[in-house]
Amino acid sequence: MLNTTLPTPSSKIVDALRSLGFTDAAEWAIAGSAGSGRGYYRVHEGKHYAILQVSASTDDDFKRFASFGKTFASFNLPTPRICAVDEEAHQILMKDLGPNMLISEILPLGPISGNVRILYTEVMNSLIRWQESSPAVFMSRPDIAARKFDFAALKWETDYFRDNYLVARQGINNIPLSVENFFSTLACTVDTHPKVLMHRDFQSQNIMVRPNTEIGFVDFQGARRGSMFYDIASLLWDPYVNLPLDLVQDFFEYWHTGFKMCEECFSKEEAWVLFLQASLQRVMQAMGAFCFLSREKKMENFEQYIEPGKARLSEILSLYKAVSPEKSHEAIDFLISTLTK
Repeated sequence: MLNTTLPTPSSKIVDALRSLGFTDAAEWAIAGSAGSGRGYYRVHEGKHYAILQVSASTDDDFKRFASFGKTFASFNLPTPRICAVDEEAHQILMKDLGPNMLISEILPLGPISGNVRILYTEVMNSLIRWQESSPAVFMSRPDIAARKFDFAALKWETDYFRDNYLVARQGINNIPLSVENFFSTLACTVDTHPKVLMHRDFQSQNIMVRPNTEIGFVDFQGARRGSMFYDIASLLWDPYVNLPLDLVQDFFEYWHTGFKMCEECFSKEEAWVLFLQASLQRVMQAMGAFCFLSREKKMENFEQYIEPGKARLSEILSLYKAVSPEKSHEAIDFLISTLTK
């Protein structure tokens, strides 16, 4: 088990592995990594599988992941069971949900495949279950409820986009006042959306698909209370996948009808406008991240998603312009012009 060039599991993790049936003959392999620097390693022996997450000592989300994971599992939410935590080594051992992410299941099939509709239906059903658990989770964990994705957090996202895309990448140092006002108004508006348990990074690389199409969520340490439209926006506008607009609309309608809290509060047309607002927030955040990680962190893999992200954001801005107040059109036109150069 230790004859590997991969990070050495701590003694506490080794004890947990032995209790799960692993021996020194277990095989290790890299299972993935995150923009945060966390590493994931798969251990396998016979019918036994597990994942070891290794975080940097400076990773503030380490304790949150372990704590939130135990809570979500207690509510039977679609997250992996936490088997052991070593705080000193910054290692977490958890149940292995398998190697197949939603992105790896979708892209080879093509977006018009019938399997895509089946998989997204399962993902949305799991998301609805997650969102419907909000009152119980917040009652049990008031600290999660207190982590509000409010105006300050939302404005940070658009500032992140401004600084890393508009200024650093496009060289636009004088941002028009209309654009700054648009960012502030958007953050204020999304902050008024009804709040639910929010994953915060609900995209195709954080959604696992098991052989029986059972869905699992990972990388949930950013969970908090925020707009009910943010996670569905993250899923459907994901630049990693690039779903065509007709599927985005179809899947949004499925989620709106299935999530009774939303259907009872908003008509389909009203919900679509709020969805577009959350979508702008999410895709601007993603664009800021792609630019920052590729430029500042030298993580070149993220460069390939900047052009798809630009196309997604331009599409959402055009859709939102059709339903937004006229006073926002100047800012929207300016942003579209920066994305289509």
